[in-house]
Amino acid sequence: MILDFSVPFTTNPETNIYYINLGIGDKFPIACVGRESYIVGGKITSGADFTISEGYAIHNLQVGQFVSIAHCSDFTMGLGHDYLNLATGVSKLFKENNEYNYDSSYREKGQILIQNDVWLGHNVTVMAGVTIHNGAIVASNSHVVKDVPPYAIVGGNPAKIIKYRFSEEIIDKLLTIQWWNWSSDKIIENNEFFKSEDVVAFCNKFYYEALENKKKVKDIQMQKMDNTYLFFMDFTEPYAIWQRVIREFIKKFKLKADHLLILYIDEEFANNNTEAIHLLNKFIAEQLVTENPICSVSICIENKENERAMFRKTDYFITNRSKSTILHSEYAYENKVKVISGVDMPIF
Repeated sequence: MILDFSVPFTTNPETNIYYINLGIGDKFPIACVGRESYIVGGKITSGADFTISEGYAIHNLQVGQFVSIAHCSDFTMGLGHDYLNLATGVSKLFKENNEYNYDSSYREKGQILIQNDVWLGHNVTVMAGVTIHNGAIVASNSHVVKDVPPYAIVGGNPAKIIKYRFSEEIIDKLLTIQWWNWSSDKIIENNEFFKSEDVVAFCNKFYYEALENKKKVKDIQMQKMDNTYLFFMDFTEPYAIWQRVIREFIKKFKLKADHLLILYIDEEFANNNTEAIHLLNKFIAEQLVTENPICSVSICIENKENERAMFRKTDYFITNRSKSTILHSEYAYENKVKVISGVDMPIF
């Protein structure tokens, strides 16, 4: 599936999920684009339509806040071929039936994360599985096949680091300040800094305030094992993946006693949706009976203000397609938590 895709700057004052109709009834979330970000004109090359009939799709394009994407960008997801097999083709002649092959050791990647304050030049191609971190710049005509570090300037085919925008000290301070997560009012109040090259003055004014706010993040009491995975439940998302995450986790790690999957549920949602919690418990119980695993699955109902603290107790973060994915990927990065795409095949 090739889809022309653009998001004008003037029409995106807040984070939005964009949908398309694949002809099967429900609209599919083709991309999530953060506030004040724009895509002049590009295309999404996706394999979503190959698995959508199964109720999910190997596809997840997430664009953060204040991102600038020039003409002819191309985001490619979920279209790999299993090079570990004898043949790389996808002919029906190679299959016993038409079902997707879940048992391959080859991973079909379906996620691209572009964090905040990123600039992609003209004619940039970004491949599946890539995260372009905060503040990075990708030069025109580049082909990005691996993660781009924060505030790096990369270019070429494949794209390589040319230099960094600022010193390591300034980058660390900017990643602590995270101005892109400020309210619109706070940005307007301090807009003189955003028209200035005096980044040092900006950091001097806001770094220690941000550092103090970071220190105020309280530790929470929660179960922890040597390999702890965190997933934010996506009950209300179209083509939710929570069932597949739980099922694949239990099947993959059923013989691993040191593996724990934490299912985070916002406290307010839990209080207002008791039937959803009941269905979740029932689903988990069915999987445990079927697989009889020694790994663990735990439900964690917490106040939204404690989301950031949860990453201190986590080794792996599993993404979904929600509007919070980019923010959670930032929390993962600052706590050195490995990010796993919840829309890959297989996930683990």
